Amino acid sequence: MTSGSYLRFPHVHRRSLTFVAEDDVWIAPLDGGRAWRLTVDRAGASHPRFSPDGTRVAWTSRRDGDPEIHLAAIGGGPATRLTYWGDPYTESRGWLDDRTVAAVSAHGQPFTFWTWAYAIPDDGRPATRQPYGPVEDLHVSGGDTLLLTGAAGHDPAHWKRYRGGGTGRLWLNGRRLLESHEGQIASPMIVEGRVAFLSDHEGVGNVYSCALDGSDLKRHTWHEDFYARQASTDGRRIV
Repeated sequence: MTSGSYLRFPHVHRRSLTFVAEDDVWIAPLDGGRAWRLTVDRAGASHPRFSPDGTRVAWTSRRDGDPEIHLAAIGGGPATRLTYWGDPYTESRGWLDDRTVAAVSAHGQPFTFWTWAYAIPDDGRPATRQPYGPVEDLHVSGGDTLLLTGAAGHDPAHWKRYRGGGTGRLWLNGRRLLESHEGQIASPMIVEGRVAFLSDHEGVGNVYSCALDGSDLKRHTWHEDFYARQASTDGRRIV
């Protein structure tokens, strides 16, 4: 890579990578090569996620003002806007299956930090609020549901070593994990039968994982100067 572009919000599927740069969503070969724009909106975009079959990407776009969930085929063509919530805290969170996008939003709620999870059909039918209560992030894989609740609505790198009441709590299938954990938690993921996440409890944000029962905490990256950010997974790898 010879470009000085600032690449954000990556996601991987098989041999392809999607990310945000220059206020657009891009796709590139994972092994290297030329990237191409999926969008030409030149508007704020975030959290692009491949569908499980790899044919489409859903992301959050500010093309029309407030962030809304958009969808497009990776081969090109017009994008489809799936939500009309008008809420500044709407964010895409991946897919529940090949036809259903996951997102969080505080639309219709009395407080901005009350973001709920929604299942959004790809055919224009209304979204369905999920029965988890307020959540900041989630990852559904197979029969497991991983939730992040009580987290402050910001990237941990923007509030380094914060230790207040908004550090976040992890829940797997209704059971809380790592109750004594002292540090910010972000990007909850289920990867190869383990729970992975970002944390700065040792001073700098890095990737960690634990067993499904919360035991066997392991560290996987060793950044000392800058935080690991915006991690995501295809269920086997973390990018």
